[in-house]
Amino acid sequence: MRISASLAGLLFATVFFAASTQSVHAQSQNDQQTNAQSAPTSVVEDKKVQVQPGDYLEKIAEENATTYPRLYDANVNIQDPDIIYPGDTLRIPKPDEQLASRAVPQDAPPVVAQALAAVVPKAAAKPRATPAAAPVAAISDGSVWDSLARCESGGNWAINTGNGYYGGLQFTLSTWQGVGGSGYPHQASREEQIARGKILQARSGWGQWPACTAKLGLR
Repeated sequence: MRISASLAGLLFATVFFAASTQSVHAQSQNDQQTNAQSAPTSVVEDKKVQVQPGDYLEKIAEENATTYPRLYDANVNIQDPDIIYPGDTLRIPKPDEQLASRAVPQDAPPVVAQALAAVVPKAAAKPRATPAAAPVAAISDGSVWDSLARCESGGNWAINTGNGYYGGLQFTLSTWQGVGGSGYPHQASREEQIARGKILQARSGWGQWPACTAKLGLR
């Protein structure tokens, strides 16, 4: 009888220990699952860049694999896509980010058809031979460059607001020097600024003035 009682006690202790072990193991798994669920997920921060002297919106967009309209839409602090300031911080939108489209300011006068045709002639009318460089001479007040200047600077060829952009066509100093200009752009005559603008446009296209040339229908 004593042996049977001892065996019964040993059996009870074994069963109780096994049940306790399973309970502790189950509780440990539950704790791990709870901790995993409550762990914070990592958040990918927005990429931001600082505007440097000589930067313009399309250049920054190309360097960051986006487009200047998306960059303009993502940064509501930009009032005009043609005017950004060194030291400003711009947020680069994610490739799949949905952005509300923002209207470009419509403060520039329309370009008359004659002025546009004078600067961008039809392909059929272009001579095949390379034309001689036009001298820096008087340019019609109806020229497309005057319309571009009205959009860029209000038509003030001597403007210098201290934002790093100068003259009627809002050259940066480095760009001005890159097309052969000396001194500061706003100190040059209207005719010279237009001549330098033509050199820049021939090298890099109308994208040097992205928003205004889009408004004027030049691209």
